[in-house]
Amino acid sequence: MLTANRFALQRINHQRFRSLIFFFLVFIASTCIFGTDVFMENMESGVKHAENKIGADIIVVPSDYSDDAKEVLFEGNACTILFQNSPVEKIKTVEGVKHVSEQLYLKTLKMDCCSAAGVQIIAIDIHSDFAVGEWLKNKGIEKLGEDELIVGSDCGLQVDEKIGFYDRIFTVAAVLEETGMGYDESAFISFEAANKITANPQYKELFHEKTGLSSMVLIDVDERYETDTVQKNIINISYNDGVSVYSTSRLAEKLVRQVNYFHCLSYIMNAFVILLATVALFSLITVSFHQRRNQVGSLLSVGIGKKKIMQVFLIEYIYLMLAGIVSGIILTIVFLLPLHSVIKQTLHLPYIFIGFYRIAFLSFKTIGINFAILLLALSFSFYQIMKLEPAILAEEQV
Repeated sequence: MLTANRFALQRINHQRFRSLIFFFLVFIASTCIFGTDVFMENMESGVKHAENKIGADIIVVPSDYSDDAKEVLFEGNACTILFQNSPVEKIKTVEGVKHVSEQLYLKTLKMDCCSAAGVQIIAIDIHSDFAVGEWLKNKGIEKLGEDELIVGSDCGLQVDEKIGFYDRIFTVAAVLEETGMGYDESAFISFEAANKITANPQYKELFHEKTGLSSMVLIDVDERYETDTVQKNIINISYNDGVSVYSTSRLAEKLVRQVNYFHCLSYIMNAFVILLATVALFSLITVSFHQRRNQVGSLLSVGIGKKKIMQVFLIEYIYLMLAGIVSGIILTIVFLLPLHSVIKQTLHLPYIFIGFYRIAFLSFKTIGINFAILLLALSFSFYQIMKLEPAILAEEQV
């Protein structure tokens, strides 16, 4: 007995060229819709995560390195940043400043058999740091030895591996969870280890054999004070110290504006894709229906009901649509996942993978949009089937 499923599969096999065109239309639409949604949500997740991971309300950096500091935080570009004179003691006296911590940024030098070049080293005080230190405490890591380091998720290192920086061998104590920021390409050491590097006569031209160097001051503002007010007060007391003072919320606002710009572009692109897919599928289904009117009329004339015929049409197009959607989603995932780190570095924006639960939601969203397009495209053909008499449908088409 020829069931609706078998008949639909036979029609797909018989009309291979038409079926292939339908498949590619759905495949392209699904790839664009799903791909842009995943891409945008990764960026939005990265920006939200970045603001939380910085931890501080205000950051202070040397004026000459302000752009470099932003690149270290959000892009992972390695560089050495140094205050001429650390403003931390002055900052501690400002009313409204609750906690202060420092970080030191050093760029690695050369590559050899046991060292790495082009990696950002960040010295932290694990007990006072607002970002990485807090994460380590939550993981039960209370101290960081002079020969230990923490690496970002994109460094390609595992716990207990050894690597050399500045002619010192370090052991990986932990791997930082993905932040979507420059931290993912960075390695974190203690200030004790950093002081031994900067005091080494071998690097006298770089650090002048000094200890206690710093690159960034992170500030936690007392809840009773406005961040903007404290920021202005810090600017006033350090006006001639060659520093730049930033509110992390303002930095995040700039990132949000950039993401919103991309979001608008994605909405426009998806709207065009959906419109073009709807028109193309409507045209293809309409032409196909006119070519198959005789077949529909013949089926009606032998007693097969209109609902059964519409069921056959629907099953046929559902099979093709599901094949196109699944192929588009799989291709997007296979393409985006291996390029995750490359996309993150190319964007110059925080970028973090949203996770498989959110991927599943976006997959169902893509399926829903495509089926809405399909039902809209099928509506005219179904209307024709319900409206016309079998004798008219069976007429030869010129």
